[in-house]
Amino acid sequence: MDVSQLEHLMRNLAIKETRTNSLDLLESKLSDVNQDIYETMLCSESLFKFLAEADADQHTTASRIIYDKALEFFPNGSASVIDRFFERCLTHPKNSVKQFGLRGAAAMVYHSATITPNTVELIIQHCLPMKEVYVDTLLNVLVKCLPPIFTEPTVQNKLVSVLQFDETVRCRVYEVVCTVLEQHPAYMQIARPVLESALADLDKDDVLLQSSVLQILTQLLTTKEGFDYIEGIDLFRKVYVNFVSVKVTPFVRFVLPNALKFYASAALIQPSLFLQRHPATVDFIFDQITPEDPMLMAIAYDCLGMVGSTNEGKIFLSDNQKLKMEQFLKEFPGILHSTTDVYKVRFIECITCLMSGGGSESIDNRVTCITQEWYETMTESKDLEMVQTLFKNPFPDIKMASLKLLSAIVDHRWGQQFFQNTACFTEQLLSRRLDTLNVNVAQFKYDVIKKLSLCPTLEPFVTDALKQYVTAGAFHREAHVEVVIEGGQ
Repeated sequence: MDVSQLEHLMRNLAIKETRTNSLDLLESKLSDVNQDIYETMLCSESLFKFLAEADADQHTTASRIIYDKALEFFPNGSASVIDRFFERCLTHPKNSVKQFGLRGAAAMVYHSATITPNTVELIIQHCLPMKEVYVDTLLNVLVKCLPPIFTEPTVQNKLVSVLQFDETVRCRVYEVVCTVLEQHPAYMQIARPVLESALADLDKDDVLLQSSVLQILTQLLTTKEGFDYIEGIDLFRKVYVNFVSVKVTPFVRFVLPNALKFYASAALIQPSLFLQRHPATVDFIFDQITPEDPMLMAIAYDCLGMVGSTNEGKIFLSDNQKLKMEQFLKEFPGILHSTTDVYKVRFIECITCLMSGGGSESIDNRVTCITQEWYETMTESKDLEMVQTLFKNPFPDIKMASLKLLSAIVDHRWGQQFFQNTACFTEQLLSRRLDTLNVNVAQFKYDVIKKLSLCPTLEPFVTDALKQYVTAGAFHREAHVEVVIEGGQ
């Protein structure tokens, strides 16, 4: 393709009646486009006229044409011609063209090609405030590109300037910044102006805004620096005063789920420190475990599982919440039986966390004793009949949840003994009859059986059967030979 042919195509692209055919023709001749022709195309005024008037399908085709070639000619990303193209798109008066520029920047970033700091700043300035934007694409690009330039004053000024827009836009800024801080907590001081704006929004009389901001700020608890910042501004107490200690109203109820998760995340990341300083927050979680509100109840179960997933959390619950734990565990089988399948998996996952050995932590004798006491309180037995019953459920999600619970339990010696005490459980595990229904369940079942085959407390005949299953593999099929006799003889 030469320049005159390109110019003809570009002129036809700008005409509505010939646009679709010209676009298809341009795509068909893409292999003949060299870099000089490509750069000429990017600078064409007709191209921008087309982008301003094109529909979504035409934008999709154009993005394949322009950005596939960009990655071919500029595999390392930034080059003056493509940078100028992004700049013209991102500063264009039509939002659809801005979106097109954002899509291109995302394509470069996805393929590990660089985009310039100027392009990143233009995305902050022009795309973050847009009402209709590919939000996930926008956030992914910024989270990947911001860290190397996050400390630059111009970048911080651009982020702060976008805070003048409405609460939806401000929450986008908060999410970008808090996600960057998860990866780079050393930037906490630099991000203070944005964080202070988030805290100001948390104090406003807007429950939807409060709920969103609290959910975003919870991300900070994943690092020690973020936890120290949250504690330093006394946010744990403020959340308790504003959302926990007050009477539950239909409006406050919007914030309660995220308040629960906020405290549970803190207990998960810094269990000893948080539970020692803020023990009343666990009472708050227990208070929501009531069938009167199934949605809040499910979230409370999630959060109790988070609190009890660490060794420190288990010890705290055993020492300081003994009566409430006993009541919770005794009521659990009945609640699990009566609840809908929507919540059943989450309830099982809560018990899995409580039975776990503390994640990466070593299992000590005290934790083992606590988990055994909890299981016996819950089932009033010394076998795994409850887990076995769940495993028999044909629904893959519940079967998978039951296998995860079994895996957590048999990490303990008492769990291995209880497994052996359960009639026919080994035979049911080893049956391959339903393995074809869900590959993920079959694979996880194999992993659990492999773990059981290495348990020293099981009888030799049990471990031999388990090892035979492991040797055959997760997806072994028995061969069936049939003999057909001719003539009906």
